[in-house]
Amino acid sequence: MKKHWMFIFVLSVLLASFTTFAYCAETISIGYSGPLSGGAARYGTNNLHGIQQAIDEINGAGGITVGGKTYTFKLTYLDDKYKPAETVSNVRRMLTTVSPKPIAIFCPHSGGILAIEKFNEREKVLIHGYTDNVAILKQGNKLVVKAPMSMAFYNSGPADMGWENGYRKVALLCGAHEAGKMAEKIFQVQWKDKGGEVTSVDSIDFRTVTDFYPFLTKALSKNPDCIFLYGPSEPTAMLVSQARELGFKGGFLLGSQCKLDEMAKVVSMEILNNSIGVCPVGMMPLPMMQKYNKSYRDKFGADAIPTSESAFNYEVMYIIAEAMKKSGSVTDTQKIRKAIGDVLPVGEHAIRGINKVTPEGQFISGYFAIAIRDNKFVDPINIDPAPWYKKYGATWMGE
Repeated sequence: MKKHWMFIFVLSVLLASFTTFAYCAETISIGYSGPLSGGAARYGTNNLHGIQQAIDEINGAGGITVGGKTYTFKLTYLDDKYKPAETVSNVRRMLTTVSPKPIAIFCPHSGGILAIEKFNEREKVLIHGYTDNVAILKQGNKLVVKAPMSMAFYNSGPADMGWENGYRKVALLCGAHEAGKMAEKIFQVQWKDKGGEVTSVDSIDFRTVTDFYPFLTKALSKNPDCIFLYGPSEPTAMLVSQARELGFKGGFLLGSQCKLDEMAKVVSMEILNNSIGVCPVGMMPLPMMQKYNKSYRDKFGADAIPTSESAFNYEVMYIIAEAMKKSGSVTDTQKIRKAIGDVLPVGEHAIRGINKVTPEGQFISGYFAIAIRDNKFVDPINIDPAPWYKKYGATWMGE
């Protein structure tokens, strides 16, 4: 009898081990490291929501089939508080403790991406960097892809529209983080190329600063026509409000990190008059985007606002899944990366219209710019990427 029960026990252990192995073999891990607390928490959460929605949809539809075998995805996410050192720690932790090992890591800030680029090729892990800082493409890393387009391309719409409004003198108040410093550098080159004047330049740490009056007092003393801003939506909205309190009547040109629909939930449309930035995704005149807008709200709540961060990460997650199918592998990141160009665009999931990936890893798609006038949004303007990339290429940083 004892031998009989011992046999059953050993057989149970073996079956449990086999089941665990089979489960791992049929699971693909995706990692995410981004700011989920502090002043940039909303920004980080928007990125995360896009990945999560895509994964939930793919899994809900039965997963993907590669080499005759069905796989589902699991997502592991960690807060890095917008600090590159924390990003490195998070990614190393996921690569050593998560089973199976993540095949791709999503990160939404250039500082963190540049830090993990130092070892991702060695670890054979694909990075999707959500940033408009093209510095990550200049590293020659063969396992990096990036959306959205370059910071300079995104600046071009608001800059052109502001120039048409008659703005000639601009003050810069950008975030002190990596992307903010890059925005500060690039916009100055673009504005001066137009013949405009940069009256002042100052950096703000949006993670810690809430009183913007000292920065604004200094900037407004130079009598600018407009102010260029780059930073998370909520603190940027408060900065705009404080500028109005100080009597500033001019315009605001907004870098891509500033989301006008999110800002409009913090301050009034009247305060945001004469602001120009990237069109909120829910207002883009694209049928697939409107469908996504509804599905996003159905999942995350009627008050949830889909953003470029959520939309791009949603689309890129589908791109990676399709590239796995095309490559015939869920583990060979070089094959998966090579297959990405062959699956674009990804049909009904190409909500941002990604239609090409450059050799450096830059995803190409257009965007819409939009302005607020007379307390309402005007019609969005389509910004075509083709002329820009033909002239400047994927890695121009304002040199």
